[in-house]
Amino acid sequence: MSYEFVVLPAGAAASPGDVLPYFRSRRGQPADDHLYQTVIAGLHGWNSRIPAAARHARVRIEAAGDAVRVTAADSVDRRRTRGSAKDYAEPRIRELIEALITGFAYEIYDARANTLTSPEIRRFALVDIGGERKYSSLTQRDIFDWVRQLHLLAATPSLIAEKRNGTKSFIQTYRNSPTDYTVELHHPVRDQRLGATLTDGATVAQLIWDWASDEWSRLDQVPWEPLD
Repeated sequence: MSYEFVVLPAGAAASPGDVLPYFRSRRGQPADDHLYQTVIAGLHGWNSRIPAAARHARVRIEAAGDAVRVTAADSVDRRRTRGSAKDYAEPRIRELIEALITGFAYEIYDARANTLTSPEIRRFALVDIGGERKYSSLTQRDIFDWVRQLHLLAATPSLIAEKRNGTKSFIQTYRNSPTDYTVELHHPVRDQRLGATLTDGATVAQLIWDWASDEWSRLDQVPWEPLD
């Protein structure tokens, strides 16, 4: 199995089903200079940093005019967890592509999800899911998916996020059951570690996104209890 993405100009395809015909219609054309400088060069840079021992982590790059198709192997970092191989390629490669096209008039087609979207707002924090999956950033979609699937993503259904700015700022949650989440955070103004129990995973995900976005209006309404 592999993961396939296509980067193309915003508005070039009206729907996900129009993306591959659009890409095929551009085959044989030289790569657009702007696309090369902003996206293709970055993808080549990714490949150049991958050591020979991890060749499976490199991406296949097919440029066609003002579009480029990117194919990633099904595992950038294959580890064994509870007897089954976990795939890490898709979020890492998508994160790379989104970082390259953010601020430019491009969209990204995700063949597995059959979606055509503009890059999402991305917040930067160190995220650890149950000690098994680690990320350096998150989108709102990421955090809602991760919290919803905590019990499937790691043997220990927990998530902790920490800011990379030298502070003690963190937020974490543990899924006790579908209707029981323990949430803890360090409040930067009170300089306290606080805890609460919440019953809805979507609310937990929204609070983590608010924390990552430095938006405290909802967070300050939670009935926190001091833990220090």
